[in-house]
Amino acid sequence: MLARHNLPENFRDWNTAWGVPFGFRVPGRRAVEYRLEEEDPLRYGPFGFQQTSPTREFEYPWAFFTAGVESGMKVLDVGGGLSGFQFVLEKEGCEVVNVDPSAKEDRRWSTVDGRNRWLTEDNHAELNKLFGTDVRLVMDTVQAGLADGQLEKGTFDRIFCLSVIEHVSLEEGRAMLESITELLKPGGKLLLTVDLFLDVLPFGVRESNFWGSNIDVHELLKGHGLELEQGDPRELLGFPEFDYDHVVKTIPELFIGTFNPCLSQAMVLRKPE
Repeated sequence: MLARHNLPENFRDWNTAWGVPFGFRVPGRRAVEYRLEEEDPLRYGPFGFQQTSPTREFEYPWAFFTAGVESGMKVLDVGGGLSGFQFVLEKEGCEVVNVDPSAKEDRRWSTVDGRNRWLTEDNHAELNKLFGTDVRLVMDTVQAGLADGQLEKGTFDRIFCLSVIEHVSLEEGRAMLESITELLKPGGKLLLTVDLFLDVLPFGVRESNFWGSNIDVHELLKGHGLELEQGDPRELLGFPEFDYDHVVKTIPELFIGTFNPCLSQAMVLRKPE
């Protein structure tokens, strides 16, 4: 399905409680890269330490509530960076692993080279200490983490991959999905969101933009054996049922990212028992 801008009340309450998506709006609020150096960085909350997209206002609560998160679950956050989502999941009683190869070279948000802007082992450890959590960081791709044993096959109840796939090629995205499928327990679920850029084909005239490309979701998912448990094929690019006219007519209802014009395609995929 595509995210709607009219969020359910429980989504709005959850966002307010955790400061989604940009951290709490506190007096004297400083830029992201300087917050860990403050006397009281805790005042920003868990979502105050990574620059992010406004679409997370939908994606984070959608992923949390749709996943049916329960204490004791083992969960994997693919491309979690310094996002607060991983720490919230830990506080809910989950055993959490964040797998992210680091994006120090990524200057799409800013040319500022602040040490606290980019994911490192040190600043991730600082946030764990700050929030009293113990999220494990694997600074590698999900494929490499599986191959070298840092991530154990068939052990995860839930895997979250939120607005990551559109930044890589279709080939790499398929390799990621193959590894994710192996990491899930039978009956486990993948909560997946993929940006749909409005300035890129089939809506715009470009093949890609500074942020990525419009991935053929049907081709991405094909052959991995995951069942589409939630998601409207009419609103998922590449599916035979994808309805361009329906999407365009629905745009007034949809959540549109403001930093870059995009929609958020959301789906739940289940690994068969």
